[in-house]
Amino acid sequence: MANLFIVYTPFQLFVAQQIVSQEKLIDNILVEGYVGENPHFYDIYDIMEMDNYWKKKIKFPDISSWDGLRISSIRDAKKAYNNYKKIKKILEENNVESIFLGEHQNQAMRFTNILFSHQGYSISFFEEGAAHYFDRKFIANNSIKKRIKMFFMDYLYYLPVYHVKFAKWRYNVNMPCDELSIYKRYNILPRHHEAYDVDLKVERLIPQGLSSYMQKEVGNERSKVLLMTDPIAEFIGDRNMFLYYETIKFFFHNLPKDNVIYIKFHPRDPLKYRNKTIETFEQLGLEYKVLSKTVNIPVEYYLQSYSFEKIYLFNSSTYYYDGYVFPHCDFVNMLPELYNKCMKKDANKASRLKYILASE
Repeated sequence: MANLFIVYTPFQLFVAQQIVSQEKLIDNILVEGYVGENPHFYDIYDIMEMDNYWKKKIKFPDISSWDGLRISSIRDAKKAYNNYKKIKKILEENNVESIFLGEHQNQAMRFTNILFSHQGYSISFFEEGAAHYFDRKFIANNSIKKRIKMFFMDYLYYLPVYHVKFAKWRYNVNMPCDELSIYKRYNILPRHHEAYDVDLKVERLIPQGLSSYMQKEVGNERSKVLLMTDPIAEFIGDRNMFLYYETIKFFFHNLPKDNVIYIKFHPRDPLKYRNKTIETFEQLGLEYKVLSKTVNIPVEYYLQSYSFEKIYLFNSSTYYYDGYVFPHCDFVNMLPELYNKCMKKDANKASRLKYILASE
């Protein structure tokens, strides 16, 4: 019997391959999609994949939202049902018994769990980042209007078409996952302790092509410092981004000139912000190199392979994995400094950063 893994981010593939290795799984089917406007994820998957781990690889671009972000028309419902038939065909043709899903807070993955566990498949979850360990804020909406809406959604759509109820999940965002049917939950960090939780011991799994790619980028410099950027404009707005670059200057202006700054751009960093970051280091007169210029592979691979004197970041789940996915590193969190600058300039925008700081 085969195992089906669904991934739609590079880090999910990173973790999926760790599970295959640890559990010594065979007959593994990989279904690959992507989130947002990121078809370049397929290039990343290609260089990351341990080919002998996967019996078959199937592209399914919108797998992360296959059940429909909205079901407000017959057309929406038909598209979702066609996706369902596609998934069901993959399961049947490949004699799949177990399904592995890479995010328990994604609506489509929750629906996948409820729908296919009802059909007898065993469903396991694995992580896609820090969200795996923290429940998002949930406030139940029990208004009469909402309950009526859920009733009709279940009895006019979900039950007749899929033979399961799901409306309460669709209309109550961030519900705890207690009612999901979980066979196993794989965790890199020792923060979950239910009967179905399994510790995942990460090892260095790097295909030769990926190793060569990194070596060409990093070279042999001895004094290496890493900057991990963040799409912080999503929180503070474009007009306040000058504070972001002022914060970078604050931390880097006294850095010894013999250091080489390695810049790892976040996949969602727009080009104009990437160019401004590079301009900032040119103004400081510091030598820099951009990592993942052509293929934006997960930073964890670099941290498994190379030592950096310091790693500067704003908002990244990477530091949660310090000592678990890669050897211990010296992290410098620049977010508190940015928050203080924002408070002086625009307290309303700074309040959005406060939530991030509180979760660290």
